[in-house]
Amino acid sequence: MAGRAFWPAAALLGELMSLFSFTFELFLAVVAVAYFLVPARYQWVLLLAASYLFYLCSGWQGLVYLLVTTCSTYGAALLLEKQQAACNAAIQAAQPPLDRQQKAVLKARCTRHKRLVLAGGLVLNFGILGVIKYTDFVLSNLNGLLAEPLPQVEFLLPLGISFYTFQSMGYLIDVYRGRAAAQHSLPRFALFVSYFPQMIQGPINRYGALSKELFAPHAWDYARVKSGLMRILWGYFKKLVVAERIAIPVNQIFDNFALEGYTGFTVFLGALLYSVQIYADFSGGMDIVFGVSEIFGIQMTENFRRPFMARSVAEFWQRWHITLGAWMREYLFYPLALSKPFGRMGKALRKRCGNYIGKVFPPCLASFIVFLIVGIWHGAGWRYIVYGVWQATFVSTATLLEGPYAAVRRKLHVNTACTSWKLFQMGRTVLIVALARYLSRAGSLTQALEMYAATFSEFNPWVLVDGTLFTLGLDAANFIVMLLAMAVLFAVDIANERGVVVRQAIARQDVLFRWTAYLAGIFVIVVFGVYGPGYNASAFIYAGF
Repeated sequence: MAGRAFWPAAALLGELMSLFSFTFELFLAVVAVAYFLVPARYQWVLLLAASYLFYLCSGWQGLVYLLVTTCSTYGAALLLEKQQAACNAAIQAAQPPLDRQQKAVLKARCTRHKRLVLAGGLVLNFGILGVIKYTDFVLSNLNGLLAEPLPQVEFLLPLGISFYTFQSMGYLIDVYRGRAAAQHSLPRFALFVSYFPQMIQGPINRYGALSKELFAPHAWDYARVKSGLMRILWGYFKKLVVAERIAIPVNQIFDNFALEGYTGFTVFLGALLYSVQIYADFSGGMDIVFGVSEIFGIQMTENFRRPFMARSVAEFWQRWHITLGAWMREYLFYPLALSKPFGRMGKALRKRCGNYIGKVFPPCLASFIVFLIVGIWHGAGWRYIVYGVWQATFVSTATLLEGPYAAVRRKLHVNTACTSWKLFQMGRTVLIVALARYLSRAGSLTQALEMYAATFSEFNPWVLVDGTLFTLGLDAANFIVMLLAMAVLFAVDIANERGVVVRQAIARQDVLFRWTAYLAGIFVIVVFGVYGPGYNASAFIYAGF
């Protein structure tokens, strides 16, 4: 969704945005070679130049937004540090020494000034994000109410704006809280904001962790580079063999739902397959990002941890887009749940409704608000708002009703330690998540509701065996390939869940086995990867968020 590039050679250089193009692979190879040839103290400079070249290829207009966020956040953080230093100096220099009350007054004044700076940075940058992403949605809804419609305004959506805005604002809040020192080098801070592997779809890194990795010297390490390349290869498999092949029947069902009159299990199959597609697509992109960073010796926070093995919706979100969840928890959930209004709410509820409700309801409400915002973060539209409400309802009510649920389980003598109960929980979670995908994949809220109605209007499990599946864009051979690819995907997940890191297990084998596995992986991707007319490997699903 990035803008067009309007400078010479843009058509070729624009391919850098595709992590699967030959141009990007050549770009990565050149940057990696140069990275290990330049003196270690200049490695971060090379990454900065590469990152801005990468971003410039998405269009110079988007670069303007990136620079505004970088410079405004950099300046605000320095101002926060300066105000805190002035406050500390005033306390130290005071003669006679200040008493406790005087110190409290001075610190309160400093905190107010810092809050103004923080609020300015947050309003500016989240305001830019909000205006760009949601103006069209707001105007469309207003025009439905007004006699004289307002003119629609279209804004360029810069590459990765949601990701780098959240990452930058996390840094600013950390500086405000005193958990991170302000970065005094603008170029170094610019690298933290623009590091090119993470620009398309994250992850959202914390400054304290990523900055150490970006600015530290990294020597060439054959084993590490090989491991990074293997992870990139695995990401290619997820994206090209799994996600892109699943996309064919998913697109057929969702895009032609009304025309073909799909009902029952056919519609639900589309939602279930889309759940796997978006997982393979998003986590595959993450594997490429982490693999590229591993080549440089840069470690980042993992963004996925086998989400389909979660036993509740809350656990699913702890395993899915982990860095977004961590950001929301650190900078939104805790400030809400621990705020004075929520504290007063808890006290009032304890008096009126008992200790349990008073203790549990405020954090449940905070959780509901957070997941509603997560839904809105995914996109501008009523379907995303309802999607957020869906997720918020399941997460918050699970916490609120955990006590009654536990009582029912004890009364029914449910053995919560047995495998069958765990499998039931995982299946239940997959079902809830798949049903929510109607909202995130359908073209509108109306279509999603129609698809829900069509799903439950007919009980037709025979479509799974009567050949209907082969009318959804894949013939029998390709459908089998899709199922086998999915089986490989989940087999690796199961192994990883049990503590077996497949890449490391392969690397420990003898040279013949290792290279057979490597070449087989490349062969599978080349032969069974989905390409052809209309294919756009740069179009990661989460890049649109």
